[in-house]
Amino acid sequence: MGKSKLVFKRNITDKLSVKGVLSEDGSYIAYTDENDIEQEVKIADLLNAFKNQSIEFGVQLKSDEDLELIESDDDEDTEYIE
Repeated sequence: MGKSKLVFKRNITDKLSVKGVLSEDGSYIAYTDENDIEQEVKIADLLNAFKNQSIEFGVQLKSDEDLELIESDDDEDTEYIE
């Protein structure tokens, strides 16, 4: 037999996120708070609320780069139809 198409359940998710810079030794994250003041927080302190729980752990690295606009030569790129 197949699985029922009716599912009735409650999902409760506790989520922690911080954007900042990981220290060289990997124990702290430096971030800017809502008052534009740089703060450091110990990673172990952040994870205390999740002790002895099943968790998903993810890390993301993002970089931004401004690119130069390369102008095209209109004579070469455009065909004129008469």
